[in-house]
Amino acid sequence: MSLEPSAPAERDGHAVLLDGVVGIRIRRLQSLFGSHWQNWFRARSLAVTPVQGGVLLLIRRYPGISQIALARRLRIEPPTLIQTLGPLIKHKLVERDRAADDGRVYELRLTKAGLEAAALVETSLPQHEADVLRFLSAEERQAFLELLDKAIAGAEAAIEAQENVEQQSPR
Repeated sequence: MSLEPSAPAERDGHAVLLDGVVGIRIRRLQSLFGSHWQNWFRARSLAVTPVQGGVLLLIRRYPGISQIALARRLRIEPPTLIQTLGPLIKHKLVERDRAADDGRVYELRLTKAGLEAAALVETSLPQHEADVLRFLSAEERQAFLELLDKAIAGAEAAIEAQENVEQQSPR
């Protein structure tokens, strides 16, 4: 008798056992999307992550936006935003200055290079996404986006429910 677990059945090189695991598929798509993004923008002499690209677009849309307001719009924690902003500030794409009316608040603006980078991201996004989602029809892509929004809303509600339970639990 062998103590080695039997290998799960495979189809197209993937373990059938994991076919129904949504998180693994989402993570795989995120990884592929990120790899394509990095290669796409490096070929255009811009080294930014997808989140950094989104940050550039939001700061361009809302010049002077505070770090806290930007973190809220992105639905990320402020420390995560600081990590994302670091390289953008270092490469002189984003400027961060204290607000004139409240020295505790940092306002964000794009530099000239940042404006150019944001324009490149905006004009390149449709082709990048079309490349990655090439096997989806226009209708399927719209349905996919709606399903993603619905899944995100459900995940946010699940986390909120967890936090509420944790707050009510005696410690």
